[in-house]
Amino acid sequence: MEKSRFFKFYGNLGVATKRAFFSMFLLAGLFILFSILAPGKFTSERNLQNLLQQIVTYSIIGCGLTFCLVCGGNDLSAGASMALSGIIVVSLLVMGWPMWLCIVVCLAMGIMTGIMNGFFIEILGVIPFVATLGTQWVYRGLANALVNGAPVYTADIPSKEVQDTFYLLGGGRFASGMPYSVVIMLIYALILGILLSKTRIGRQIYACGSNLEAAKLSGINAVGTRMFAYCVSGFSAAICGILVASRFSSAQPMAGNGYEMEAIAAAVLGGIAITGGEGNILNTIIGALMMGIIRNGLNLIGVNSYWQMVIIGLILIIAVANQMLRQRRSGSISTSPVRMLLNRLFTPGTPVS
Repeated sequence: MEKSRFFKFYGNLGVATKRAFFSMFLLAGLFILFSILAPGKFTSERNLQNLLQQIVTYSIIGCGLTFCLVCGGNDLSAGASMALSGIIVVSLLVMGWPMWLCIVVCLAMGIMTGIMNGFFIEILGVIPFVATLGTQWVYRGLANALVNGAPVYTADIPSKEVQDTFYLLGGGRFASGMPYSVVIMLIYALILGILLSKTRIGRQIYACGSNLEAAKLSGINAVGTRMFAYCVSGFSAAICGILVASRFSSAQPMAGNGYEMEAIAAAVLGGIAITGGEGNILNTIIGALMMGIIRNGLNLIGVNSYWQMVIIGLILIIAVANQMLRQRRSGSISTSPVRMLLNRLFTPGTPVS
């Protein structure tokens, strides 16, 4: 009787929630595995706190990218946008601007990068892969041009008090040892989770990702909705830029290189549908934890960093292939997984026959 109740309960869950449950089982399995392979080291309080701090960047960027993926798009410029934001906030602090104003300008710049991405994609009709690849070069070039390719250090900030306060954002810890940045990540993830799952704009994002043409016919402003998703991604990258610059006491023009790929991998591992229309913030956070545990655990058992890349790449391929296989079995797609993935990558939201 209890079994039938459980299966009935499980059957009534949404696809994204089912994937979250499945990913949580995998997460628990990975935790147990590395607890056995690295006894004492992996489960130490200090290591677990460091693990959480390590996943902050691609968790926050991943939360922003979740909006793009769910609405049927992608954003390859997030890492470069993060670097540009870090350069801007530290440069303004060095110039003596108030810290609150520097942060506001930095966050506004993040939103502007999202607007630019959305303009190229939704107004000019450039495919997302090419548009965000191009803006990745633009933002990275601007980050280098503003400082002539040299890093900017928070030690050059005129006020020692401002230096210390700014450092606390990304490098500070509570008395328990928990980093401030982890709490910021959790609060931000909660806000975006509510925004995506409980608001009108969130429902419109799902509609655009599920079937763009049907969303337009139902009266949804698809252009505005998808531009909003890119703005969330840019805003998230700006938050990361601030936290990373704070933690390392410097802003590097080449910071965040490849972070967008880490974030996309985390989202997909957590269960975000690469074809759009399915997934939530919880999926992304679980995926980020899985990525963090894999990296941290492999480091502790002495696996070479190059082999770590191979292992994570293979895991990502398996995750996407499994996702496509399940969709084919459910009848939600009627074409080959490879063709479906390519079509969605270059023309997201377009129905595939």
